[in-house]
Amino acid sequence: MRPLRFWWPRSIGNQCLLMLALGLAYGLLWPGSTALLRPLAKVFLQASQIVVMPFLICELVVGFGSLQTGMLRSFARSGLVVLAGLWMAAGMVVIALPQFLPPLVTSQFFHAGLFERPAPVDLLEVYLPDNIFSGLAADNFPAVVLFSAVLGVLLQGLDERRRLLEPLQVIRQLFARLNKLVARIIPYGIFALTALNVAQLDWAQLLRIQGFFQLSLLAFLLLTLLCAGAVLALTPLTPTALWRGVRGPLALTASSANLLIALPLLVTNLRQELLPALDPQQCRPEAADELAPLVSLGFALPSLGQVAALWFIPFAGWYVDQPLQPAQTAQMLLTAIPAAVAGLKAVMRQELQARGLPLDLLQLVYLNGEWLYRFEKVLALEGLVVLAVLVYARAVGALRLRPLRLLGTLLAALLLLGGLGTAARAHLARALEGTYRNDQKLLALRSLGGRPQPAPLRQLSPAPVTLAAILRRGVLRVGVRSDGLPWAYRNSRGELVGYDLDLVDGLARSLGVRLEVRVAGLATLEGWLDSGRIDLAVGGIQTSPQRAVRHQLSQGYQRVHLALVVPDAKVALVQNLRDQPLGRPLLLAVSDPQLLSGDLRDQIRAELVGPGGQLSLQLLPLTEKGQFFSPAGQARFDGLLTTAEGGSTWAVLHPRTSLIAPFEDRLASELVWAIAGDDPALRRYINAWLAREQARGQTEALFAHWVRIAG
Repeated sequence: MRPLRFWWPRSIGNQCLLMLALGLAYGLLWPGSTALLRPLAKVFLQASQIVVMPFLICELVVGFGSLQTGMLRSFARSGLVVLAGLWMAAGMVVIALPQFLPPLVTSQFFHAGLFERPAPVDLLEVYLPDNIFSGLAADNFPAVVLFSAVLGVLLQGLDERRRLLEPLQVIRQLFARLNKLVARIIPYGIFALTALNVAQLDWAQLLRIQGFFQLSLLAFLLLTLLCAGAVLALTPLTPTALWRGVRGPLALTASSANLLIALPLLVTNLRQELLPALDPQQCRPEAADELAPLVSLGFALPSLGQVAALWFIPFAGWYVDQPLQPAQTAQMLLTAIPAAVAGLKAVMRQELQARGLPLDLLQLVYLNGEWLYRFEKVLALEGLVVLAVLVYARAVGALRLRPLRLLGTLLAALLLLGGLGTAARAHLARALEGTYRNDQKLLALRSLGGRPQPAPLRQLSPAPVTLAAILRRGVLRVGVRSDGLPWAYRNSRGELVGYDLDLVDGLARSLGVRLEVRVAGLATLEGWLDSGRIDLAVGGIQTSPQRAVRHQLSQGYQRVHLALVVPDAKVALVQNLRDQPLGRPLLLAVSDPQLLSGDLRDQIRAELVGPGGQLSLQLLPLTEKGQFFSPAGQARFDGLLTTAEGGSTWAVLHPRTSLIAPFEDRLASELVWAIAGDDPALRRYINAWLAREQARGQTEALFAHWVRIAG
């Protein structure tokens, strides 16, 4: 039997590929045991991050400080051309991909990301923080790169720069040795990270967003082909030499979704594998000093992967039936590319807002995060290789244009785009036909505790409403709001279910009485409360001072936030009122008369257009929320004022509408139960019971089951 070392590859690139494959297999076959690998993955990531920043700072200062006269100018000119070419290639892919998307109907359940608002993109703060040490501590790579590059450039003008460069060269060699030490554990880190990530993949979610996944894969193949083709058509590099140079960094980036920690390995590979292959006679000894600045600057600027990932914006428009035209996508790229250095989430939120698309579509970024960031980082790595190799080859005169090879690459890319794109569209059209099932999922829900259906309340006779009276008759009479989805509604079996039904059933069992219910509109329920025909009214009722004057109210048991459900065609109109005045009154439907107060109207107006903005706002009452979703309601109203928590489920039932949260979490309220009569003992009992249920986590469990509807 041959010794183990015979089977272990000598090249770190091959080691990385082998461990990537082994980690994939381990994560698929034994996902339950991958937790054992977490300490190894953590050690690897932290050790890699410790090395990266000081390594690259030293490389930048030495690299720029050692550049030959005129080399910096040459790098700048050719670097901008290559970078613009990369952005243009990715931009063309972003414009082309949405043309292969078939029609889709969809809507999402409530999620906490509705209220998350990334900070606005501030490029000045990104590149010029007030303290470079705070930038180091915060891993602000663009700022550190700019600062180090400027130091290196300024060093060129000093007569005695060699006195500083010589000790820096020693430090650089020290960091290089440290990097080699860390590189020894890279294959094992790749194995651990790959196994962990594969074990955590949600394959069901991947199937639900397969359109984004399939066309992102097409974009990856297309841009990879273009990158490889450009290098092979414009330089003397062979495919074998190119593969040797990129295989290790690719495996590391794909497994960790972290390009930063792969940069030292990339720089090392470029020095050892690629530059000697360009032209042995022209590859100067000082070439090693010129690579790190190129790679680092390329990393600090918007990358090929970041631009390609912006195709999420036209995908989001398609996802809510508001497709962007190619001209609109091109306009989006002009504003999004400069802001991409601030991170995908920040720039995507900016562009969703600007294009009038629902901001809750950011949930798709979170759902796709595991592989979306790998898509971005791997493409960014490929872009860095193209930038470094082409710019260096141009500087040393090693560019060799091969027109036939370049033409063949472009032709292959067009055939790949047309063939796979058309096939993907046909497959998606078949796969997605009739696949929208969130409405069915909502209507299939049953009681969390498996409780039996409450008995109908047949006798609506006035009766005393006190704790003692309820215990004597053995019945808790509850009025349920007819438009109280998801707090109370009828599922596909005709059963009366919901958050409040489960909760009030627990109260009845605590009292030791039978639960009887009657469904009606909110105004009718309030009349029954006044006359003592029911004991409680439930179903997503918000607290208000006016309601507290008229009826006893329980303590709040669920925090909610005002939001708007808007027809898809009117999302842009409502979401951009600050920048695009409407010119007519904004008509919002309201099914709860307590929300028609003047102070709330003023708050909503200020949130929509700002304190100094002008907007004529009309809040118009509806008997029930369902009226808004009729064809006449969709044509008349611009939106339905409701809660984000409840409105999301209405949008799920009516997927041609969208939930938007323009007030974020600033207009919050509490759900309460309205209590008939004026018995303080009954109110105290209900409040104490609700407080206990909250402390036990029961309300949170009900919220997850009926509102977030996870799983």
